[in-house]
Amino acid sequence: MQILRTTQELATYLENTDSKIGCFADTSFLYGVAYDDDRLFERAEKVHDLLAEYSTPIYANVISRMEFIDLILRKQLTAGCIELLSQIDRNFENSELYKLLKLIRDKNTEAKRENESYKVNEGQIKRLRKLIVDSTTKTDWRKFCANYTGALLVSEWQLLEDELGLNFIEILEGDTSKFFKEPLRWNDMVQTMGRHGMRGPDAMIANLFARSNFPLLITGDSDFEGCFEDWATPDKAIFIL
Repeated sequence: MQILRTTQELATYLENTDSKIGCFADTSFLYGVAYDDDRLFERAEKVHDLLAEYSTPIYANVISRMEFIDLILRKQLTAGCIELLSQIDRNFENSELYKLLKLIRDKNTEAKRENESYKVNEGQIKRLRKLIVDSTTKTDWRKFCANYTGALLVSEWQLLEDELGLNFIEILEGDTSKFFKEPLRWNDMVQTMGRHGMRGPDAMIANLFARSNFPLLITGDSDFEGCFEDWATPDKAIFIL
């Protein structure tokens, strides 16, 4: 397994490798290349340009696709919170909602100064929902979602997937396809989780990549470096953003 760290190393690898079948990518690359406020954007964009230059399609699994959509949702909810803050007056009844919205706005501002992308987390979303329902503002949770996610989530997700040329694969346990030279087994993924202490989504990516015909994995996660010693994959490479 080769570890690539610079775009020049990636270009050399693509020049000397038949990558027309495609490369495999994780969520960090998908989001990094989609949003210019993400810390990985500049490198991800250069990588995306190289893949286009060498006619290398980008593939991800359905878990990464769901994680990507989830990040888009959280980014839209963050923007919605900042907009709602500008529309409400602080009073006794909505003071907790106001404080949460202000916290989110301030965290977003701080992240921008650090050239990072801030997104509300699951706990904040649950608290936000409760506070909006309980508040005296002229909105409710469904109206809030209709205004700031709703149809916007569908359109932005589809636009990004089309613009970036993303492809997604789904395969059942025990099946093979043109992308997979041997059957995939849940047991293999669980063993990878236990052996390397990896979360399920990452172990799934590692297992899929190792058993696929894809020569290249693109990721922002350096944890993938050490999880392929159990597979004989000398011709494969990992590019770490």
